[in-house]
Amino acid sequence: MNDCNVIMITSCKGGVGKTTVAANLGMAMALLGKRTLLLDCDFGMRCLDLVMGLEDKCMYDLADVILRHISYDKAIIRDERNDNLYFLAAPYKYEGDITEKDFCKFIKSVSSALDLDYIIIDTHGGNGEEIKLGASVCDFALIVATHQSASLRAAEQTNAYLTSLGVRKTRLIINCFEKRNVIKSRLPGIINIIDSTCIKLIGVIPNDPTFIIAQRKGLLIDDFRKGDTVTAFRNISLRIMGETVPLMEGFKKRDRKVIMK
Repeated sequence: MNDCNVIMITSCKGGVGKTTVAANLGMAMALLGKRTLLLDCDFGMRCLDLVMGLEDKCMYDLADVILRHISYDKAIIRDERNDNLYFLAAPYKYEGDITEKDFCKFIKSVSSALDLDYIIIDTHGGNGEEIKLGASVCDFALIVATHQSASLRAAEQTNAYLTSLGVRKTRLIINCFEKRNVIKSRLPGIINIIDSTCIKLIGVIPNDPTFIIAQRKGLLIDDFRKGDTVTAFRNISLRIMGETVPLMEGFKKRDRKVIMK
């Protein structure tokens, strides 16, 4: 494989925002000049195309490429918003016939053919086949969690499961972080979240209702010129690339209370 890094976005719990994180992280990488493929491996929900606003352009999918040998130029969509961003849809109807060997061969081939810097894999909320496929090829996994206790426990369990699959590097993304409720002691702070999940933190994405509404229209961070959500995805991208970026660097207001609570 070339110097392409494979990142899996995952959690054993649904509803934590994995697909939203995957889509915007992919765009953030592309905005930083990195050739990035977003790969939908949520074979059940199959909604990354909707989040990206590309549902009308998907003619072929991952199974078509791997099993039916459809060419990359027919199946992989180049996002019109940024020439560095590519997308491949999940199978419309999946029958469990993609092996880890097939998947690994595809990852090696597509990373070389498109000269990719990053492949970001969005997985199903569970511990099924999609996570096993992703674990077989990923350099590291980003586990997404929200403030909810069930989500934090799922993050801890996901980390243990990934370790059993041989994934040696995992990082935590706290999504929909509710600063106000942390300050009022209604929800745990960042340190407590790290302690409860036992996963190293790579980034915090604030709860932003405006951004959530825009996301439903297929809008990504490239449509927003500023704001803490845009900054959060950029910070995470830079950390993935190996840069040292302080927590909440560039946020409008950094409050130590949300860290230590």
